[in-house]
Amino acid sequence: MKIYFLILLSFILFSCSKKTDSDSKKLESKTFDSITLKNTEKETSVINSYQAGFNLTHNIEVDSIDGKPVKFYIENKNCDSLAIAFYYGKYRPTDDNLTKNLLALSSTNDKNLRSYYRWILDKTIEISDGALAEYPGVPARKYAEKFPEELFNFLDSDTSKTRYSNWTDIISYSGFYETDDFNKPNLIRKKMAAEMIKNSSIKLQNKIAKFTLDCFPDINKIDQ
Repeated sequence: MKIYFLILLSFILFSCSKKTDSDSKKLESKTFDSITLKNTEKETSVINSYQAGFNLTHNIEVDSIDGKPVKFYIENKNCDSLAIAFYYGKYRPTDDNLTKNLLALSSTNDKNLRSYYRWILDKTIEISDGALAEYPGVPARKYAEKFPEELFNFLDSDTSKTRYSNWTDIISYSGFYETDDFNKPNLIRKKMAAEMIKNSSIKLQNKIAKFTLDCFPDINKIDQ
């Protein structure tokens, strides 16, 4: 009888021990999930903070770009996945090749997506500082050279002229090609203007001359 009682007692104690371990693991798991969730929410909040001035609702039927709902762009089967992540605040441009490739999309020949990619470039220019500022200059210049009429319509739509200054400043800062001699801005202007004129009408020559001068002013004017 004693042996039976001892066996029963041992079984009860073993069961209680297993339940305690199980409850402890569940509690640890719940705590870990809670901490992970909080960290994820914190990280997402930090990532989204760069979009504070973008005036986005993240409702693709409400937000619009160039007169079309965002839905028109991101539901296009050809829309780049990183470009979609940018809209939702899940990818913040930084100093890496992903950003370089993303911004290069602004010069696409796809008319249905070009406005959306230009919007991404424009917003990246807005938030550029430090190392990131090294990246938008070249794609901004390439867009200007390839689609000058579109560019001027886009810049002129901002009556505050802030966008114009943003674009000329970023091209002036990081819009140099490898073959450019930054000590000869007049030659860079000439080359840039030639490309813009080739892809536009004669009526834009004066605008092009001013734009290229603002992008690559003479060195003595920079020093003043």
